[in-house]
Amino acid sequence: MHKIIIVSITIVVLFTTLSFSQDDGITSETHKKNVGKILWAKERIKKDMQDRINYETVFDASDPLYGRVFLEKSLTRISESQPIECQDNIEFHLRLFINGEDKGRFHDGTWTDRRWTTGQISLNLTPGDEVDWVNVEVPEKWAAFVKGLRNGNHNIKIEFYGGKGTYGSEGSGYAKCQKKLAEGSFTLNKSGEMTSGKLKTLPVAKKKDAALEAEMIKAIKARGWQNEAPIKVVIVEPDWRIVRNSFGVILRKEINTNVILKKTDGTCRLTDISFERPYQGGSNYGATIVYGVGMKDLPFDCDAVR
Repeated sequence: MHKIIIVSITIVVLFTTLSFSQDDGITSETHKKNVGKILWAKERIKKDMQDRINYETVFDASDPLYGRVFLEKSLTRISESQPIECQDNIEFHLRLFINGEDKGRFHDGTWTDRRWTTGQISLNLTPGDEVDWVNVEVPEKWAAFVKGLRNGNHNIKIEFYGGKGTYGSEGSGYAKCQKKLAEGSFTLNKSGEMTSGKLKTLPVAKKKDAALEAEMIKAIKARGWQNEAPIKVVIVEPDWRIVRNSFGVILRKEINTNVILKKTDGTCRLTDISFERPYQGGSNYGATIVYGVGMKDLPFDCDAVR
């Protein structure tokens, strides 16, 4: 007689999940040297381009202005050491100080990836650039603060706080979850005088090149704008910026300007326009063309153009 032995086999299925202890870590040499800081530049500080950026500490009010926050760990990992109600956090807020005066919470938001250890702050966009989801309304808030400043130099400090409850009041129960994780300062120069609602002082030119300025005026006219024409270009960067893709391949070079446009009704306005020259290989670039138009729209005294 044969005995049939039934062996019961239990199949155990293991599910793996992404641990909150995993994050992007230190993402560059710049990151490694500046943990707990916010650095500033006149161009968007892309995560994979951190070591190639020219960081600065002095800006004119009209300059593009971008920051990048550098943390030791992701917001989620930092929150693991806090009380249970503070954990699993991706919320942050920015606090603004002007000349040492605390102006309070400047912006509340969330990082869109739990692994991030560094993030972008976009205060004043390069013409043609679009705000990202994390920085929605930040350029508008920044413009409102700058508009209220007197002319002259101002010390600006921004502190970055992580922690749940950033959308609630500072006296809420979640206040204990909020912790300062980084800060960065720069000098902002606001120049120009407003008379009868019109700006009367041209921005300071960082580069003077009559031939290039003439090319730029020609490029604007080529766009076929109606009811206004360029009468003055002020180049507000010291030189062209080389723009590369994520593989380091040159795409073009760009430069930013402020332009005075005169309308057919005899009035003038100041706006910000960026130009580009497409890369054509070797040391060659194409013709100067309009790349983007910014958000400035300031009444300007036509008689002050010289």
